[in-house]
Amino acid sequence: MRRTFMRIVAASALALIPGAAFAHAQLESATPPVGGAVASPSEIRLKFSEGVEPSFSSVTLTSASGAPAQLGTAKTQAGDPTVLVAPVVKPLAPGVYTVRWRAVSVDTHHTQGDFDFTVKP
Repeated sequence: MRRTFMRIVAASALALIPGAAFAHAQLESATPPVGGAVASPSEIRLKFSEGVEPSFSSVTLTSASGAPAQLGTAKTQAGDPTVLVAPVVKPLAPGVYTVRWRAVSVDTHHTQGDFDFTVKP
């Protein structure tokens, strides 16, 4: 039993080593939440697994019709380079919106993705 446990621990430790060498900024959470229904947000807040470079990262917001919603310049949260914040310039009309993001981590690797959320009437 002890030998099996030690094998599992060793295999788990080895599995984690390549992940550390090839880490990228992965989206961990978002506000508004992925798939959520909210009142018109004042900002898009993205939390990543590691620090991002705001000068090379981006956030865009589009309505279901594809019309862009105006966002302010995305910046990292003061004291926390893992959080990228983009202010929403004007209140959003009810409907479905798509957030598209591109994050360049401090080690220069980039990731990208998108998700939808709904603005309630």
